Amino acid sequence: MLSSVILTVTLGGSGTAFAEPLNSDTIPGEDITFPWTTVGLPDDVTLVGANNTQSFTVPVPSGFTARRLRGLIHAPVDFGAGFVEIDDSRGTLLATVDLPAVTPDQAVVPFDVDVSAALVGSTGVGLSFTVREAPLPVEQRCGLGQQLLLSDLAAVFAGNEPAPTTIATFFPPVLQRLTIYAPTDAESAEQQAVLTLASAVARMYRPQAPAITVVTQPRGATPPPTPQFTRAVVVENGDAGTNLVNADRPNVYLKMTGRGNQMTDQVAIVVDQLQSLIQVPTARVDNAGSSRDPLTDELSFGRLKLTGERAVLRTSTLTVGVDRSALGTGRVDGLQVHLLATHTPVAALDSASLVVSVDGQAVYTTPLTDSGRVDAVFDVPSDFLRQRIDFEYALAYSPRQLCSPTTAPLTFQVDPRSTLTVRHGGQALDGFSAVPSEFNPEFLVALDGSDPGLLDYATRGVTDIARLTGTSLMPRVVDVESAADSTTAGLIVANATTLGQTSLRLPIGGESTDVRVDLRGELRASIDKGVGSIQAFADTPRNRSVVVITTSGEWSLVEPLFGYIDQLPGGWSSLDGNVVAAGAAGSVTNLSIGPGEVAPAPADEGISRTTWLAVGAGCVVLAGLVIGALLWSRRRRGAAEPVAPAPPVQ
Repeated sequence: MLSSVILTVTLGGSGTAFAEPLNSDTIPGEDITFPWTTVGLPDDVTLVGANNTQSFTVPVPSGFTARRLRGLIHAPVDFGAGFVEIDDSRGTLLATVDLPAVTPDQAVVPFDVDVSAALVGSTGVGLSFTVREAPLPVEQRCGLGQQLLLSDLAAVFAGNEPAPTTIATFFPPVLQRLTIYAPTDAESAEQQAVLTLASAVARMYRPQAPAITVVTQPRGATPPPTPQFTRAVVVENGDAGTNLVNADRPNVYLKMTGRGNQMTDQVAIVVDQLQSLIQVPTARVDNAGSSRDPLTDELSFGRLKLTGERAVLRTSTLTVGVDRSALGTGRVDGLQVHLLATHTPVAALDSASLVVSVDGQAVYTTPLTDSGRVDAVFDVPSDFLRQRIDFEYALAYSPRQLCSPTTAPLTFQVDPRSTLTVRHGGQALDGFSAVPSEFNPEFLVALDGSDPGLLDYATRGVTDIARLTGTSLMPRVVDVESAADSTTAGLIVANATTLGQTSLRLPIGGESTDVRVDLRGELRASIDKGVGSIQAFADTPRNRSVVVITTSGEWSLVEPLFGYIDQLPGGWSSLDGNVVAAGAAGSVTNLSIGPGEVAPAPADEGISRTTWLAVGAGCVVLAGLVIGALLWSRRRRGAAEPVAPAPPVQ
């Protein structure tokens, strides 16, 4: 989404040249180590072949300089004696790491090198890795499966983070936590602004994953000072504007105010990532209009960044991908691909082939010929599509000529004029696999007000969804009844009592200790202290997907769920099934619950109510098996003995 924003800025001092440092628990001059994963980079890097370079940009915290690079180098595969060359973005040599010998005592060797001479660019420090090796005999130069793994990568920095002096410098290159302070009695417009801000920040920082939480406080209260790599934002009613309060001081924070829609208008600065233009402490958004990209079902590979190039001698793989949400609004029921590619012409006696797979499923194969071109049309069915759609080009090339100094690899390049044509339609996706595409671009958010912390839970849910896509999402706050009855995807944060009064059919429902599991025949069990859960399911009557954050006991039962999701490498994308739940012990289980879990009972209208009760009592054990993996398996009074299942009704 593109927005047209009319800004009013208040000119003031430009800020001192040397801002005061933020509160820090570190000793001045002490180095700070960030694992690569905390700054949105991969934990490990695989280098394939000699003289092939992989480059990365490491974000540098404000006020810091990069000092060292640490990690582990694993025993190489098919490499001879050599080293890894580490350069900066200019190509300046920074350091080298010797390849370990392929011996048991050097299977994994730590390295620690100085990279302080690296050029710092606008987005961080560029580092390039290349394997260099001694010349090989002619007969050994072809067909090697050379690979080298570098793992547990971490960057070491030195310095102190200065307090921001303008709105442009408020959000730092590296952010570990954002705390949004909202009124205890936040109105819907304030809740809307909080959720929109959280969604925008999560998208802006991806692939970094800063923790974004909400703390409620009395209106007009001042938030506490924040430590390094954290920020505080206050959102509450008032005259429209965005103000950096206590600029250049350790207790600095950003305050966004407005009335009604003005609140969300102020957040447009972050939604459209325009804050870098506001190099003063105060601004006001007077109008936040929006305009969407033209709707089209045909998208070029160039636009989707699905291009790439690979050189191959024997075998090689090129993988490029796109978020499902980037394919536009509306549900995707399949794709038609018009693939254009160029490659080195293949001589008559040589052999080469291409296999195209989508998320592991082969969809097209062809030999590569002397034409040097690929021009093909093929379909990708909806069953092959996940939230991340990866196109894998598996290449094989076997020249007839034996290995010699003149043997050259085949080069394959995807043409950016290739296209995807989207077929819309299909049923609502069920489970966590529906996130985030079913929530693109707009979805409803509803809170039942049963606990002061619900806005925090909703924000964490919205944040988890938003960081899965580069597409701007638009949460819209409504009441629970409207969210339950709508045909628009929704995130509902409400207790079991409130949800029981709606028409939604949840995988797990029930109030207090009464827990109901939605199988073909409803199962009920008494669970001491209740269950907290996050449930993602297809609301079939309304043809949409819904996420529910709920509890049949105390709201504290949902806390372990977010902790569990946060430690997963892919967040919600790493979840299976449609339920994440925990009981009083806090043990979290991720599983699938739905009508397909058990076979239907034989129909017999003559069965008495007493017989059905007997069958239901026997099914409690099945509920125990399903819920036992899901919930606290031991009550404080001791574990219950299992009950043998009742025989089938005759």
